[in-house]
Amino acid sequence: MDSSLHKHYHDEEFDPRLYIETYYYPENSDVFEDAVEFPITQLFKTFSSGRVRGETLLDVSAGPLAFHLLTACDFFKEINVIEFTDANIREFEMWRNKEPGAADWSHAAKFICELEGKSDEWEGKEDKARRAVKRVVKRDFTKDNPLEPVVLPQVDCLISMYVLILINKDHQAYRSNLKKLASMLKIGGHMLLVGTYNETFYRFGEHKFYTLSCNEEFIREAVCDAGFIIENLEVLPSKKTSNYSDYTHVMFLVARKEKEV
Repeated sequence: MDSSLHKHYHDEEFDPRLYIETYYYPENSDVFEDAVEFPITQLFKTFSSGRVRGETLLDVSAGPLAFHLLTACDFFKEINVIEFTDANIREFEMWRNKEPGAADWSHAAKFICELEGKSDEWEGKEDKARRAVKRVVKRDFTKDNPLEPVVLPQVDCLISMYVLILINKDHQAYRSNLKKLASMLKIGGHMLLVGTYNETFYRFGEHKFYTLSCNEEFIREAVCDAGFIIENLEVLPSKKTSNYSDYTHVMFLVARKEKEV
């Protein structure tokens, strides 16, 4: 299929619940180890090392994901979340408010608590993350000030999972939006970036969605051009062929903001 015919992340056909259930529920996903276990493990190692610290964290990720916040809430007092569509906000708020039928992230809570050596404490993980989330804000990535009219202070840490490869139509747009993310971070603060290499599509339900294909060389260059120093990069090769997507690797990048650009 011509990639120009693929659906896009912000299209009406993007069903946030189906997206979660397809990629992030272990009973359904054939990429669960890559999509969930790998980034959780890397986040836990990064935070527990003490290298990345502070009071405030901003999450800018693909879809109404919460599993990574179950780790972040142990290290940051305040978490603000940026979403890109009203449907994503509604889905996230269902989880945040413990509404009937909300997404269930207990499998992620159990995995995290096993990493921590506290396997019997998983039931409180989601509630702790809910309490840490202070605001959920909509972002319009077509604007120079993507949060307009909302103003958020710069934060100590920013997590961005998968979203940059989903929202950008080309590498120039990727660079531009990465710099917008960088502007939300304090100098000396850290960006934790999770993404894939060489991915051109992902699918769920009846639809095939567009992904911007990026390789390691491009991402390293774009991150450095946005004012960062890369401190660590972990790469996990894909172990299986999936009908859902065609990525070759998952990457976890830690970068410290050195300057405004």
